[in-house]
Amino acid sequence: MNTTLPRVTLSALMLAAVSGLSVMAATAPVQPSTNIGSVTITVNAQPRQIFAGLGASSSAGGGRSYMQLAPGRRAKLNELLWREARFNTIRLWFALKRYAPEPGQRRFKDEFPDEWAALLRDAQAAGVKHLVLAPCGVPAYLLERLPHMGKDGKEKAALPQLKPDQFNEHAAIIADFIREARDQHHIVIEATGIQNEPNTGHDCHFKAEDMVRSVKLLRAALDARGLQQVQVIAPETASCDGVAYAMVDALKADADAWKAIAGIATHSYNMGATKRMADTVAGTGKDYWQTEASVPGPEAPGDIYRAATVATTFLSDMNHRVTHWIHFIGYLGNDPRDNGTRIMAYDGKVAGDGWLKVFEKYHYFQQLAQTFEVGAQFRQAFSSLEKEMTWTYGRKPRITAAAARNPDGSWGVGVSNYTADDFPQKDQFQIDNCGRAAQSFTVTVNVEELANAGELRFETHRSGPQCQNARQEPVTMRNGQLTVTVHPLELVTLRSSLR
Repeated sequence: MNTTLPRVTLSALMLAAVSGLSVMAATAPVQPSTNIGSVTITVNAQPRQIFAGLGASSSAGGGRSYMQLAPGRRAKLNELLWREARFNTIRLWFALKRYAPEPGQRRFKDEFPDEWAALLRDAQAAGVKHLVLAPCGVPAYLLERLPHMGKDGKEKAALPQLKPDQFNEHAAIIADFIREARDQHHIVIEATGIQNEPNTGHDCHFKAEDMVRSVKLLRAALDARGLQQVQVIAPETASCDGVAYAMVDALKADADAWKAIAGIATHSYNMGATKRMADTVAGTGKDYWQTEASVPGPEAPGDIYRAATVATTFLSDMNHRVTHWIHFIGYLGNDPRDNGTRIMAYDGKVAGDGWLKVFEKYHYFQQLAQTFEVGAQFRQAFSSLEKEMTWTYGRKPRITAAAARNPDGSWGVGVSNYTADDFPQKDQFQIDNCGRAAQSFTVTVNVEELANAGELRFETHRSGPQCQNARQEPVTMRNGQLTVTVHPLELVTLRSSLR
């Protein structure tokens, strides 16, 4: 059975109403459950991955609508996302077919207009440190359509694939664009993928052996242009699933390909990072990029379900060795049909404060970024209730937690409760993959490394149906143990005083 659901999570399906607006349950008050359970989270002592920060994507089209805003409004967007919410990475969408529409052509201004350069400079001035390229939109002259064999051995519909003699040109187009961005605008791209979601067939389909070949060719093309500092990440599949495992296993099995990449990459929609993928990258020195996550579809401010979804996904991914975590879109023009892909949506034609919609997920992200600093080193958290608390196909964990030690010596802990009584369940898929019934939990966190630390004060924040990144009464940890109560759809974060 195909368990991958690219760009559509359960919550996206649940919240899409016939009218094109979020269902009422998405914004209705959610009361704390009187059904209280208990769970113990054990934080192991072994240091794992180092957190590189949060990110979001942007595109040339976004640059045009962005530049139509008044300067004060542009400054507000950048202040909120890059500075106050501490996002530090932009994923740049790059359509090869606009940059190289015909063989031998390179049209830099068509794909990288001045408006986009202005957006990036504004973001960098507000705190963005890292740029990663997301290649997509492969030109037709590079492609052929070949029958695709399914797992059952039967021939499937023809999928667009790179022609065998065009792999070099595909790599050259990406490398040429990166060089021109540097030379024309002093835009330094730190990392690049090969192809966005190469397993879906929507744009260009890659088999595992194709990904291995392309990684090596792109590395060579970058090096030939003096771009040795540009990292290659792969495969950026739509989910962390069997296809992702096959591609990463193939890359790891080829010494030259594995040397050519700086990190692996997958997306987190209905299926985020797993133990299998975490074990694959463990001890290799490779980063693990999660380059796209969101809950697509209609969204209005106050949507707690989507906020709880992305926060839970983040915590699960952090507990599975992810180093970079990127939400699909940071800010973009208002689209009532698909605002779920955005953290903020704007409309320059609207007067007054109504021009900007700040969705509930913003406050959850801000809270997480204030808890886990860039450079934080995560430990593995293990639950007495649902073991590794993995966000993947099937019913989602009720409680998901992650913990890390920040560069300043403080400890950060995040706990999310993904339960509710009114998850819509219109079909069997939604029933199989939704969160469980509403239940509050008394969560006891044991941090092994602090077992002999005596008393330690933790500042506490909470987001949920009743509050937005609200400061709560501090919690005292005694000899490595503390206890908090987390209600349905809430995110509770704790950060210790310095040690």
